[in-house]
Amino acid sequence: MIGIRDLARHLDISIGTVSRALNDRADVNPLTRQRVREAAAKLGYSPNQSGRSLRRGRTDLIAMIVPSGSDNTLINTVFLSVLDGLKRRLGEHGLDLAIFLESGGNDRLGPLRRVTERGLADALIIADTEGVDPRVDYLGKLAKPFVAFGRTRRSARHAWVDPDFEAAVEGAVERLVALGHRRIGLALPDLSRNYLDLVATGYRRAMRTRGLPVDDCWDVRRPSGERGGLDAADALLGADPRPTAVLVSESMHAVALYRRLNEVGLRPGQDISILGLLPEARAEYLIPTLTTYQTNWTEIGERLAHAVTTEIAAAGTDREPEEATATKLARARVQYKMPVEFSPGESVNRSIA
Repeated sequence: MIGIRDLARHLDISIGTVSRALNDRADVNPLTRQRVREAAAKLGYSPNQSGRSLRRGRTDLIAMIVPSGSDNTLINTVFLSVLDGLKRRLGEHGLDLAIFLESGGNDRLGPLRRVTERGLADALIIADTEGVDPRVDYLGKLAKPFVAFGRTRRSARHAWVDPDFEAAVEGAVERLVALGHRRIGLALPDLSRNYLDLVATGYRRAMRTRGLPVDDCWDVRRPSGERGGLDAADALLGADPRPTAVLVSESMHAVALYRRLNEVGLRPGQDISILGLLPEARAEYLIPTLTTYQTNWTEIGERLAHAVTTEIAAAGTDREPEEATATKLARARVQYKMPVEFSPGESVNRSIA
């Protein structure tokens, strides 16, 4: 590849003329423009993207901030499916996607500040949202276009795309109750994530509306991963009385629960029913097959792309912050809950208790 100086030297014309020809300026002779373009194609000319971005006031880059710590639940096949839909739809708009990793520590603002303050992207997508997420306030004050992959407690104030966790929990409890289950437990990762609070709140609401008790011993949170799942299984099996069915959201918790049940001589799906709430693909290989609620993660990626391009168009990267803020307040943001669907398996059966 060669730069614009090399191209101008090869053609023996000024850099300014080459630049105007490549940008279709009307003050360049058509024959010269054609000559420049043919030489650029032949020699493999590559424009300086940093310089072009400075001149245009845009990078054509969308940054997605994702966690990379050992306890995160996002970087898995779910994330890859979301990424597939996201990058494909962004490409249709001439936009590229860049992934920036959080360290997994308590400072969730650090990576975000570096991306925004260096002007690396036109807009951002934040993931693994908390109920009160400092990143939302930070980006809101900057009037920076952004979308959240997941809701917060301030979701009315920003664009977001999220699975309908409430519908999944409601549907799961309803199905289990219809099969005679009255003691239904819940095992969740012990993380400060808004979707987990939605699941926990939905679980208690679904139980109460059906007149069923919610024993604190049936509602457990343990660390992510198999070790945490084993601890959760021990807590649930040690409850008196123990639940006849358990809801799980993390695949490794489901794996651990299967393992512990087999170790103590209980059969998943027979002695205790297990129902997964939007687990990622590793849960598909469990035997007996895991009964789940699922969603279309690839379409979620596409919806995120639509939301972020809408934010860019509405905010306008060339507006002053005050004008951009006024524009945002005057329009409706993309706020979308992705539907969920029941996926039958062999891990749920009629209660025998």
